[in-house]
Amino acid sequence: MAELKAGVVATLETIRNHFPGHVITTRATATGGAHVIIEDVPLGPPYNQATTWVGFHLSDACPYDDTYPFYVRADLSRIDGAPLRCPPLHSTGQVFPPDNSTTDTRDATMVSRRQRDQASFVFESPLSKLIKVLKWMLEQ
Repeated sequence: MAELKAGVVATLETIRNHFPGHVITTRATATGGAHVIIEDVPLGPPYNQATTWVGFHLSDACPYDDTYPFYVRADLSRIDGAPLRCPPLHSTGQVFPPDNSTTDTRDATMVSRRQRDQASFVFESPLSKLIKVLKWMLEQ
């Protein structure tokens, strides 16, 4: 595996500082990026689950690209019994990481919240994107 790129290392430090006490695992990719999983992220209503893990990929271009998509627990379900909003919540046949880079995968629900304005990548850090995605999930 390649050594993590400086932007990935800095981003991981920011994420660890924001989620103190959470288990955060990283797996370097061949290009210097990383697959990241944060355990026990608070969730709650409108979902039946109080917490979820969150997985995502930081590319070797981090922080100058979009952090997309995010993945959460496969058994995600709503308290009111309504189906997950698809898209952007895709629950059928998803795994993280999706690229077959490891046999250590998790069944997942993919949260598809792509940032299409490339000029804003530098202004929306991976951490701020993660916070926005979690906020969006709770507002559904």
